[in-house]
Amino acid sequence: MAFKTIDTYSDGKVSRWIELPKGGEEPEQPAPLLKLKAAAPGAKPIAPSPTASPTPSPTPSVTAASSESEATAAAADTKKDDDGTPMSLVVGGVVVAVLVLGAGAWWPTNRRTSASGS
Repeated sequence: MAFKTIDTYSDGKVSRWIELPKGGEEPEQPAPLLKLKAAAPGAKPIAPSPTASPTPSPTPSVTAASSESEATAAAADTKKDDDGTPMSLVVGGVVVAVLVLGAGAWWPTNRRTSASGS
C-alpha cells in the first residue's frame, strides 16, 4: 500500500512524497509504503474477534437495574469537562485561586492597619 503525501510548510514550500519505486531504484521523494504479509501458519489473532451482543431479556432483573444505577453514578463521578479535565480539579483550582486572592487582599490591608496603629 502506498500513502502518497504532500507536505505544505509555513514558508510556502511544498514537498511531494508521491513517487513509487520502479525497477528496484529508490526515488528521490518516495511515497511511504506499507508491505503486508500473510499470517504465519498456526498464528492466532492478538485480540479476540468481536462477538454479537447478547439479546436483552424481556423483563429487567433487579441486579441489572442496580448495576445500571451504579454505572450511572460512577459516570457522574468521573464526568469530565470538554477538554478532558475532571470537574473536581477545575472546582478545586477555582477555590484555591479565590483563597489566594483573598489572602493577597487581606495581607496589605492588615499591614496598613497595624502600621498606622503603632
